Amino acid sequence: MRKIILAGGTGHLGTALKKKFLQLGWDIVILSRQQPKKEDGVTYVFWDGEHLDAWVNVLESADTVINLSGESIRCRFTSKNRVILENSRLLPTSALGRAIVTCGKRPRLWINFSGISIFSGLKELQDESSIAIGEGYLAQLTRRWEATFSAFDLPDTLKVILRVSPVLSKQHGILAELLPLAKWGLGGKVSNGCQCVSWIHERDLVRLVWWIIEQTQPRRIYHACSPYPVTNATFMKALRDSLGASFGLPIPRVLAHIGSFLKGVDSSILLQPVPGTTKFTLEDGFDFKFGKIKCALSDLINNKNNIVNQ
Repeated sequence: MRKIILAGGTGHLGTALKKKFLQLGWDIVILSRQQPKKEDGVTYVFWDGEHLDAWVNVLESADTVINLSGESIRCRFTSKNRVILENSRLLPTSALGRAIVTCGKRPRLWINFSGISIFSGLKELQDESSIAIGEGYLAQLTRRWEATFSAFDLPDTLKVILRVSPVLSKQHGILAELLPLAKWGLGGKVSNGCQCVSWIHERDLVRLVWWIIEQTQPRRIYHACSPYPVTNATFMKALRDSLGASFGLPIPRVLAHIGSFLKGVDSSILLQPVPGTTKFTLEDGFDFKFGKIKCALSDLINNKNNIVNQ
C-alpha cells in the first residue's frame, strides 16, 4: 500500500486531498499541531512544525510527502503577523527537509505548496518558466519559502514546488466570502477592475496534485492555477451572472482600503494584480476540467451535486 504524508493537512485543502487518497486506498498520515484523533484509514501524528521528533519515523518508505503548512495570508501584514506567516512556512519546510535527510528509505516525492503570490504586483503574465519576482511582502515571503525548500539536496527524492493560486470553493476562501456580498448587490469590480486574478477550481487542484504524483519525472515547478486568468471586473461579472444578480455596486479604491482595514486584511490582497498562468501543466498533458471562470463558478454555485473529488 502506498503511503502519503500530509504535513499541515487538517485545513480545507488537506481535507480534500485526504478524501481523494482514501478513495484510492492509500495509507494516509497527517502531521498536525492538534491532538491526534482516530479516523478510519488515517493516522494523525503530532508535530510542532519545527523540531525533529518521533514524527520523523513516519516518513520512512513514504511514496509522497506534501507540505501544506502555512497560516492564512488574509491578515494585516503587521510585524507580529509577519513573524507568524514566516514561521508557519519556513520552519515546517526546513523541518521536513532535515527529516527526509535522516531517512533510511527516503520518500519518492516531496511536493511543497507555495504561492502564485510570488508574482504579486507584476503587470505581465508569468508562467512556470518565469524568473521574475513580484513586489511587496507576499512576493518576498514566497521567494524565501521556495529558497528554503530548494536548499535541500535530496538525490533520492523528487522535489516539486506547487505554486497555488486562490482556490475556488463554495464553502471556503475567497469565493465563500464574495458570495453573500454579491447576493446583497455588492459584487462589483474593485477599484478599476483591471487587476489580474489567478484562480483554480478546488476539484482541478485535487486532480492536479494526483496527476503530479503519477508523473515519473515531474518538473521542478508547476502552477496550480487556471491557464485562463481574468481581470477582477471579469471575475465579478461572472460571479454575478452565476448568481443571477443583475447589479453589483463597484468598490472604489479608497473604500477597498477602508474595507480591508475593517476586515483585518492587507489592502494589497484586493488591489494588487497576481498575473499567474500555467504552461508546464498543459505541455505535460494535464486537462483542466474547469479552465474557464464561467464554467467553474457555474459548477460551484449551481451544481448541488458538486463533490470535491469527482
